[in-house]
Amino acid sequence: MVSNPPLILEPAEQELLREDVPAFARTVKDPAARERYLALAQAVEEGTVPPELLFALEALLELALQTKAIRRRHGPDAEKVLTDLFYRTGRGAALRQAARDVNRALEVLAGQTIEKVSVTAAPGRHTISINTDRASLTLSIDQGGIQVDRVEVGG
Repeated sequence: MVSNPPLILEPAEQELLREDVPAFARTVKDPAARERYLALAQAVEEGTVPPELLFALEALLELALQTKAIRRRHGPDAEKVLTDLFYRTGRGAALRQAARDVNRALEVLAGQTIEKVSVTAAPGRHTISINTDRASLTLSIDQGGIQVDRVEVGG
């Protein structure tokens, strides 16, 4: 079994999280989850987040970034710092890679004539289909992000 390495915090990341993680921990009702966030607060103080607390860090960052709480409390520079930190986590890296994969798939369509674009919806998921004169691309978007479902090139 391969163990993930701890995440070393940059000073700017540590400074922002030093205030926000304990404040967040105090709002958590579930005692086990609260203890996890208090342990994360201690890890932030030490400047290193161990693998077993990375999920808690990802969840906190995702929530704070989605709700714009970081931007409201600390401004756009802080939001960028913590967005970059999120991309250094497993979840953030996976989202960034998914976006790269989608962009690479979309590049296949460059210079082609779009014949049809459609969107379908299902509970928790949207699908975008793009058909050109030479290719067909299907993307799906759900709570986990965006991904390429299918690419067909040729007639």
